[in-house]
Amino acid sequence: MVVISCAYTEQINPSGASPLLKQDQIWRGLQRKIRHAQDFVPVITGTDVLEDKENEVTRVAHFKQMGDNPPHSEKEVCKSYYPTRVDFWQENGALITNTVSDGPGGEQDFNMTYTFEWRHPDVEKGSEEHKRLEAQYRKQAQGAVHNSIEAMRKMAINGELD
Repeated sequence: MVVISCAYTEQINPSGASPLLKQDQIWRGLQRKIRHAQDFVPVITGTDVLEDKENEVTRVAHFKQMGDNPPHSEKEVCKSYYPTRVDFWQENGALITNTVSDGPGGEQDFNMTYTFEWRHPDVEKGSEEHKRLEAQYRKQAQGAVHNSIEAMRKMAINGELD
């Protein structure tokens, strides 16, 4: 069994970004992402919320075909830790974490990091498949972070995060 871990970080409010996202807007964006993942992640076609209680949401995210992977659905338990982190636990033990951290630049200098821990019981460590998956996940991590920040920025422009 192989466990593939990767992470990617991007600055939320780089120089020239408009509007600058505030911490509460970012948090509201992450909470919306839990319940409407398709607005943030292009490979997700829909989200069904099964249970919504304080700081924990159980949902099913529906994925379109990605490369060799056919369309599928993943049940996830999403745990929120205001104002910095959301954990997405999948039934097979995989974990995706979305973390907002402060940067050195002051009040609105935030970074978004997504950390992924994917489990592949049928993949041999060091195999070509292992290497292929690592490269694929690194690329997907970059896209996931960037797309999420851009979605939040558009939502802020439209007044959806106030």
